[in-house]
Amino acid sequence: MNPRALSPRSSQKLFNPNRVAAPGFASGAAFLFSPACRRTGVQVPQQSLPFLLNKINRLRAGSQRATLRPMRHSAGFVLLTVQALTVVPAFAAAGQEFLREAAETNVNQRYLIESVSVAGVEVGQAKLPSSLRQKLHDLVGARCDLTVLEDLAAQIRRELHLRAATEKLTRGSQPDRIRVNFEVEAKDRNFEVAVPKFLYHSSQGWTGEVDATSRVGPNSFRFGIIGNGDDLTERFTGYSARFENGQIATGRVRLAVGFEDFHNQWNSATRSAATTSDLDLYRSRKNVAPEVTLSVTKELSVTTGLSFQSMNSETPGIGVRSANALTAGLRWVGHNLDIRYGLRAGLRGMGSDYAYTRHLISSRYETKFGRSVVADEFEVGAVSGNAPSFERFILGSSSTLRGWNRYALEPLGGTRVAHNSLSWGYQVGDGTVETFYDAGSLWSGTTKSVVRHSLGVGYRQRIFVLTVAFPVVKGHIAPVFMAGMNY
Repeated sequence: MNPRALSPRSSQKLFNPNRVAAPGFASGAAFLFSPACRRTGVQVPQQSLPFLLNKINRLRAGSQRATLRPMRHSAGFVLLTVQALTVVPAFAAAGQEFLREAAETNVNQRYLIESVSVAGVEVGQAKLPSSLRQKLHDLVGARCDLTVLEDLAAQIRRELHLRAATEKLTRGSQPDRIRVNFEVEAKDRNFEVAVPKFLYHSSQGWTGEVDATSRVGPNSFRFGIIGNGDDLTERFTGYSARFENGQIATGRVRLAVGFEDFHNQWNSATRSAATTSDLDLYRSRKNVAPEVTLSVTKELSVTTGLSFQSMNSETPGIGVRSANALTAGLRWVGHNLDIRYGLRAGLRGMGSDYAYTRHLISSRYETKFGRSVVADEFEVGAVSGNAPSFERFILGSSSTLRGWNRYALEPLGGTRVAHNSLSWGYQVGDGTVETFYDAGSLWSGTTKSVVRHSLGVGYRQRIFVLTVAFPVVKGHIAPVFMAGMNY
């Protein structure tokens, strides 16, 4: 093959505008693209015919289309002619574009595909249907075929319900290798309904949330109905609403305002423990929380805001109490690692009946090799001062010390927490079979901390989870069963 025939400069010489007839003239001349005509031809791989046929049929000549005619086969390559039925001056530029496409196809056939990714995420780590993931994985080590890549881009767009998916080629680690990334563009969804959490816990009952989100330009409004017995010391039921604008300063700044209104229920163990403590139990809780988030870099974001909470006490004579706080947070995401820091400070100067500070640091690391996934989640936190019950930490939920009864650990929650969860999973079809080990400690003030452990196995498919967990204790062991949807 003559490399010069494939260069962009050579390709521009293959189509001579001076040979194009006047508008409306039906030309019988054939434009030959052939390796035999070294100065006027391009050699085209036979397997690229569907791709090139699609390209040449886009070249409009008046009201007719140009036709692609394979003349003969030679060692896997095809000799092409293009017959212009009705030629217009614009066909000259279009013809040159076609020749560049053909030349590019030839050149790309020389390269081996080194890696494949979707939206910058390696195929092994991307959340894709198993059949599609396997097709993309099979591209690694194969020669670049634009026809195959276009077909896979169309399949990605269909199966992931995207607006668009296009293939992009970049240089690989060696001269004869390339990397393939499928860039994706999501559809604009002006209205959608989601179920971020719908989970059954054999010792805590049901927890669920349904959200409806409406978008108008850069603004979004979300309304949610919640019944949660998993995240706090109390079970809370009610609704939440949130307004957000994400187009300030070219999308680097987001403004949001959230509102919550909940009715609270308390476990009998919590009520019994509260009689000997200074904690005040409340019937209902409301919250208004404006906040601003700044994306400092692609990895780092900073959030600051306010929280105005009011609680209707169950204790006669107390009435409504306020827990108004300054909030702040940092988040760094990159290299399979997600690190977060959160601060909540109740201030008397904001009219709060509670003065306290709450710190929480959490991290998640995940790595994949082959079909295996190893993940580690860690959190440590502390509360100082006089904090309301909803600011206290708990363990023994659907994500921490799974298998333990949280009311048997600390029915009022704790002011100090340290927890780690290590899991290993193996991909089976579209899901992952996993096993995990949790270890954590929850305590308050000067009380002695005790480290507890739990083990379990489960199955996860996207947001669906099925888990059986066992506390590591002496004597009788009662397993805990969890099933449902959980982000």
